[in-house]
Amino acid sequence: MTTIRVGLIRVVSGLDHDQTQAHGRILERSYPTLTVVTEAIDGFPDGLYTEEMERQAVPEILRVARRLAPSVDAIAVSCAADPGVRELRKALSVPVVGAGSCLGLMGRALGTKLGILTIGSYVPQAVAESLQGCAMAWQQVEGVRRTTDLPGAMNAVVRAATALLDEGCRAIGLACTGFSTIGAAEALREALPIVVLDPVVAMGAGIACISRTRG
Repeated sequence: MTTIRVGLIRVVSGLDHDQTQAHGRILERSYPTLTVVTEAIDGFPDGLYTEEMERQAVPEILRVARRLAPSVDAIAVSCAADPGVRELRKALSVPVVGAGSCLGLMGRALGTKLGILTIGSYVPQAVAESLQGCAMAWQQVEGVRRTTDLPGAMNAVVRAATALLDEGCRAIGLACTGFSTIGAAEALREALPIVVLDPVVAMGAGIACISRTRG
């Protein structure tokens, strides 16, 4: 079995080692062909929760990606806004994927009305662009405005997902990788009769088919 070595970039700074590795563990558990090396950017302790912060983080994402790229087969940016993904694709020779566009494309493939849960007052651009023309509704989780607000907010997550279900959505897309950190997809599947798409798992699907080309 060919192993794909992934350089995973986390956009929340200052996490301890176990927290930093959480998304890598999700990828390796979901896709046995992936081996993940994770590094977090500096300077963003609460993650990227505004469009301005997403833009500000791009140089730091580029810095980390350039350090990882020589030793990996692909780069993955673990953020639903896909910050820096376009720039990285121009700068690097390895494939680059972002959680937001992967989530959106997986939602599009379902061919049904998709409900998007957000932590902010907008749908991340990468998700919205991938779902352009699709039936969609969205809800911001009450009391949450940044990634670090999500721990302890599961009841509000369930309420927001229930509201989308009531709007006729047949599937839920989680438009922040912080939802992956707290296990929101599993909790929602247990609480509601609905398909739930996890952004980190969706990102893994975009990587898992890449053939290893490095010796």
